[in-house]
Amino acid sequence: MVRLVGDGVENPANAAALVEAARMFAVPCAFRDSRGLAGQLPDLSTVDTDGLLAQRIVAVDNAPGAESVYRTAPAPAGASVVVGNERHGIRPDVLRAAARTVHIPMPGRGVNTLNVATAAAVALYYLLDAHGRRQARAPRPESHRPALLLAAPRDHVEAGSSLRSAAAFGWPVVTVDDREKVWFGTPRPVRTEARAAARSHRNPLRVAPAGDAWSPPPGTRVVVCTPDADGPPLHRTELTGPGTVLVVPDGDGWTAPPDAEFARVAVPGEPGRYRLLTGIVLAEAARQLGPRPAGTARPPRRGLSYGSAVARTAPDADLVLPWELLEY
Repeated sequence: MVRLVGDGVENPANAAALVEAARMFAVPCAFRDSRGLAGQLPDLSTVDTDGLLAQRIVAVDNAPGAESVYRTAPAPAGASVVVGNERHGIRPDVLRAAARTVHIPMPGRGVNTLNVATAAAVALYYLLDAHGRRQARAPRPESHRPALLLAAPRDHVEAGSSLRSAAAFGWPVVTVDDREKVWFGTPRPVRTEARAAARSHRNPLRVAPAGDAWSPPPGTRVVVCTPDADGPPLHRTELTGPGTVLVVPDGDGWTAPPDAEFARVAVPGEPGRYRLLTGIVLAEAARQLGPRPAGTARPPRRGLSYGSAVARTAPDADLVLPWELLEY
């Protein structure tokens, strides 16, 4: 059996989320603890350096020469899939000992990393099941990028981390159905935590409210992605194309339109928290889109700016995440 290992993770909340990521895939989770995590999380499973280096290691890191996780072979039985410290990544001794190093392609501008637990969930999704995927698209992937709706997220940090993932995977705009009031018009402490999870200081993403009764425009193809969906697996579902909206609901508090399609986020264990599910959905959609052509420029500025449009419709500064407002 594969196991997940966190190398030098500092944040106890991230450590707890990593344990949940491992449970999604029914694998054990351990930590090489040099940051005092065990003192804060008494039930934490740890591994010493010698024990880790004696294992076959698949490192998940943006190191030079790393292979795309989309094209890699499955992790062998008994391997340790290692993710690193939130700021510094995996330590050099583990990278040197790794049998293989893989990275998760990040086509976004600004934010170019995922939360460590989200990265672990995405890596495990591909390292534990690397067959039967739809082919990536040909050139001009941006013309096939679907719209994205985060439907009724229940936790502000999970919503913020999901928005960080959306930016990292190349989405310029995300709509949020905020019926649980976790993103727009929140108290200052909640807003601060949510924006920190979204990496708002580096994030050019535009966040738009869905309104009280979101419904898709006529002719829109809606694909609802959830672990309990009665539909084909996510990686065998077409997630891209003009006029497509991907919906990632948080639990059962959101009702899909009558003609919606469903894609199942197939994991062998527990469903996991919202950021993990959203990360997997976005990674698979980005994989199907294919890589952004080198040297792709931003669209030219023209017409009404997003900031002006927001000011005309709902003058609330919380409607916009970016510090850099792009114009249509």
